[in-house]
Amino acid sequence: MTPDSADRHSIPGHATPAALPDLTGKTVWVIDTLSRVYQLFHALPEMSSPTGTPVQAVYGFTKDLLGIIEKRKPDYLFCAMDAPGPTFRHEKHAAYKGTRAEMPGDLVPQIPLVRQLCATMGIPCLELSGFEADDILATLTAAVTVRGGSVTLATSDKDARQLLSDRVKLLNLRTNSPLGAEELLADWGVRPDQVVDWLSLVGDTADNVAGVPSIGPKSATELLQQFGDLDSILARTAEVKGAKKQENLRLHADTARAARELVRLDSNVPIEIPWEAAKLHRPDAEALSAFLEALGFQSLVKTARQASTPAQPKAAPAKKAAAKGAKPADDRQGRLLLGDDDGPSIASAPPTFETPADDAALARIVEAFRPMGPVTLAVALPPGATRLAAPLGIGIVSGSRAVWVPAALLSGSGPGREALAALLADPATPKAAHDLKRQELALGVAGFGFAGGAFDTLLAGYLLDAGQRNHSLGAQADLDSIGSSDDLDAVEKEVRQTRLESPANAGDAVAACRATTDLVPILAARLEEQGLATLFKDVEIPLASVLAAMEHHGMRIDASLLERLSARYTERLAELEAEIHALAGHSFAIASPIQVRAVLFDELGLPVVKRTKTGPSTDAEVLEELAPRHPLPRMLLEHRKFAKLKSTYVDALPLLVEPSTGCIHTTFNQTVAATGRLSSSDPNLQNIPVRTEEGQQIRAAFVPRAAANRFVAADYSQIELRILAHLSGDTAMRRAFASGEDIHSSTAAAVFGLAADSVTSEMRRTAKAVNFGILYGQSAFGLAKALGIPQADAAAFIAAYFRTFSGAEAFIDDCLDRCRRDGYVATMLGRRRAIEKVRDRAGRRTAAGVFSLTLPERTAVNTVVQGSAADLIKLAMLRVRRRLASEGLAAAIVLQIHDELLLEVPAGEVEAVRRLLVEEMKGAMSLEVPLEVTVHEGATWAECEK
Repeated sequence: MTPDSADRHSIPGHATPAALPDLTGKTVWVIDTLSRVYQLFHALPEMSSPTGTPVQAVYGFTKDLLGIIEKRKPDYLFCAMDAPGPTFRHEKHAAYKGTRAEMPGDLVPQIPLVRQLCATMGIPCLELSGFEADDILATLTAAVTVRGGSVTLATSDKDARQLLSDRVKLLNLRTNSPLGAEELLADWGVRPDQVVDWLSLVGDTADNVAGVPSIGPKSATELLQQFGDLDSILARTAEVKGAKKQENLRLHADTARAARELVRLDSNVPIEIPWEAAKLHRPDAEALSAFLEALGFQSLVKTARQASTPAQPKAAPAKKAAAKGAKPADDRQGRLLLGDDDGPSIASAPPTFETPADDAALARIVEAFRPMGPVTLAVALPPGATRLAAPLGIGIVSGSRAVWVPAALLSGSGPGREALAALLADPATPKAAHDLKRQELALGVAGFGFAGGAFDTLLAGYLLDAGQRNHSLGAQADLDSIGSSDDLDAVEKEVRQTRLESPANAGDAVAACRATTDLVPILAARLEEQGLATLFKDVEIPLASVLAAMEHHGMRIDASLLERLSARYTERLAELEAEIHALAGHSFAIASPIQVRAVLFDELGLPVVKRTKTGPSTDAEVLEELAPRHPLPRMLLEHRKFAKLKSTYVDALPLLVEPSTGCIHTTFNQTVAATGRLSSSDPNLQNIPVRTEEGQQIRAAFVPRAAANRFVAADYSQIELRILAHLSGDTAMRRAFASGEDIHSSTAAAVFGLAADSVTSEMRRTAKAVNFGILYGQSAFGLAKALGIPQADAAAFIAAYFRTFSGAEAFIDDCLDRCRRDGYVATMLGRRRAIEKVRDRAGRRTAAGVFSLTLPERTAVNTVVQGSAADLIKLAMLRVRRRLASEGLAAAIVLQIHDELLLEVPAGEVEAVRRLLVEEMKGAMSLEVPLEVTVHEGATWAECEK
């Protein structure tokens, strides 16, 4: 049956309306399963079952389901899945979703486990060939709402926004962010009934659905607000402002209409809906526990048993004692209680904060803060604000006093504002906040300096459990019973957590201050207990200020250069497409894995290297292996390279320029990587290619903000290997670094038993692969694959390596022995990471005595080395910033790429900064091997890499 069949049932899922249950007042949850599983796969650290199967997405989805059953308590719960194979949309548009990458290999075996999990828990998992999960969401939504029920769709798919109504909301499980019609209007500026037309105009690159050229989100919103719907827009194109838009709407009217048919969800999927099975029930405890134990999810077994046990009648809410050594909140702080859904804040009831009426009142309040000592801050920003948005106000708590300073007083010029500015910039007044970097950035936008940052609950939570993904203020407050309450249901707690994390009004900001104030002594005590207080106080807290300054500074790009580059890449892609089609003998959708698969394996007869759930894989690894057999795979790789560079960088970077500064302002994430490394996002400037011509072309577009300035880059040479030499104490490795030898040539000479001048480039390449492979626990199989040599030869080389560098082998064993004993590993500065499932020495070796490390074991070794390198570069950043300030230099750090720093420097300061960088970076740590720092300068970022 197709979506256009005339004999569809009037109410989806059953032959007659009477067959549906009465859903009046009932709540139905539907999870977009595959979408959520993809999120979890990429968000969670790698995990393996006892049999070696990847399971991190299954683990995360299990937590989702248990949390929904235990805390959300819907009346009905469904999962919706995409069935394998093409859908009716592919019949309408063969290239639909053709640009999507194949499912990652490590995710493929997790999908059957997700289905098995649903079956074990008794949760219906609906799918139907020819339809997508979104269509099932639409069908269930229609079936529920027509009978008076309400629906929560657990999805982040923008197509689902067309289903919103007064009884339908979306929930992004990753961010715990609900979205209804009001939020849609605030985000896109349209109503739910206009979503399909909005998507038809804009297009959807993720699904390979073309829109109308030159019609972006803003233009689509304006058109729909003016004309109402797509048909009216196309009928009245002469009234559209802008000749180019008019022309594109006329030329691409059919494209927009075709897109509308693709993005509109089918709410009448011919599928039977198992209402009885979907009724909320408690899973079979024994079956679920056995399933979880088989996957190694010991930490979830207790939670599963609780979810499988009938809840006891609830006693009257009693005040919780603060957990884990926390002292109960006193009357001054109170407990954070959620007000009415439409209330203004989540402040303690009754509200106890002051709002100064004018500048004079602000001056009196600020002066009263002075003798009280430490203050806690929370800046309120508009919902969804950009990083450079002006604050709505500031919440401040000190002692028993709380105040809200509204935006009008922040922008004044009287003595009150001056007093507030002096307080915020006073290093002698300790300040606490959740996410100090965010506070400093927002205050800077409002024209305030900031100093005296002393405690950050976000950074503290991260240091105490770097493997935990959620360090939000609300989550930590609930964990420690700070402001948590048994009389709040799960949804209310979720809203409360979101509003604590991103306050947008007076009450929320003051509530965030109070929660932060109560958490400080608890988290401070734990930092002391775990030996993390010094790392927290001397490294992470001051580094937040360095990162805030870097984000605020930003980097300027040469948009015209990128525009020219985009045109060249477009030409190159067209050339490659023509060559690929010529090799295949016909045209096909190069971005479609299905069509590529047909050409490579069915038509050309190339061997299948590996398979995914949907058929033979065509990922990069497979194409590399097939390249020697036929020129087409190499051409496909080349095409993919240019397509990715164009979409990810060349075309995307100009769109990310902040209009008010003309610069790109990335975010430096201090609490994401469990190793302690910094990461970059929105955009990710650390991932721009460096060792390719194309990467250099892109980096050439990054130029100093001031035309007369220069870029100066300084990076550590082979820092992770030097740290390995220091930590392992290996004599041969230390000797090579101390004498200034090339470590890879030295390694090859030692392992092959040759003089250094007899080492060939191939020998050096092999030694280099092993040197770096050691840091990641590379097996003989992995080395053989990387070098294209027999596995036996690779195993022999690794054995010879460890005979030569016996200290490295002893270090790995000692590291894993300590992890097995303590349950965690630690970097040189004491940064911890909890790791389980480390085997004994015999268990982590092959019969030949060569290491064969599991993922947790590889992670443990890598964390110690890479985490210590992360500690080092952070210390270097602090030293460089302090030295620049002490010498009155105008140079500024603008970027960090793991072991490299990039600074923007006035031309007259270049030589001084070059010397300064070498001195401060070399002096950041005292190692048993010398630290080497290389410095380059240039007019563009690319010139610094030469």
